[in-house]
Amino acid sequence: MQTSRQKDPILSIRDLSKTYHCREGDVEALTNLSLDLDRGEIIGILGPNGAGKTTAVKLIMGFIKATRGKITFNMEELKAAEPRPHFGYLPESFRPNPNLTVGEYIGMQYNLALPDGTITNRGEAAAKVSNLLIQVGMAPFAKRRIDRLSKGMGQRIGIAQAIAGNPELMILDEPTSGLDPIGKSEVIDLLLTLKNEGKTILFCSHILAEVERLCDRIGIIVNGNLRFLGKVDDFLTQHQANDLDEGFKKEVKCATS
Repeated sequence: MQTSRQKDPILSIRDLSKTYHCREGDVEALTNLSLDLDRGEIIGILGPNGAGKTTAVKLIMGFIKATRGKITFNMEELKAAEPRPHFGYLPESFRPNPNLTVGEYIGMQYNLALPDGTITNRGEAAAKVSNLLIQVGMAPFAKRRIDRLSKGMGQRIGIAQAIAGNPELMILDEPTSGLDPIGKSEVIDLLLTLKNEGKTILFCSHILAEVERLCDRIGIIVNGNLRFLGKVDDFLTQHQANDLDEGFKKEVKCATS
């Protein structure tokens, strides 16, 4: 199922599929995924473990090559292994260099994200890093080594590095993993602020309450197939469900029965 509402979506995916060749035989992890991301919207991708969400993210990021299908960004086709300079990315298993301080790591990420040929002075870079840390609530810990951070604090650093290059599109895999309720709320507020600034965000999450609060649309992937793409209210109506958790369970049961 695919929904398109703009003639020039920022990201367009058509018939994207991935088959892994294993000793036990071929495994089709993703089958004919098609969807458009409109500029300035947040889409949440949901699915049980092994549904194909991570494979979809890896394909979009160019980490692996699709078996078939096409991805276009700003109407230009993307190829596997090509740089994605306009993307910000937070992997599910985020592991920054443990030997750097928070400030050193974000400073490095900021410099790496600068366009080729860009020259910035030390003062400008320091101000940018300071602003990034303020955005994610980590300014007091700029001099703390990465290996001395809690998991939740590390996740905040992951979000900071994802936005260091001022990306047009953000791909976030479980962005609130490891955060306490206050931290989760702060990250959600940050993502909504980024949306209001014109960012487009695609994220995966198992926390359905976050998805309901954040997303303009949701995509449900089960067994490698996109089962639903649309607004949460439409999904709830389709399943006659009171909340996303109830509707999600019905969708998965329907797809696997």
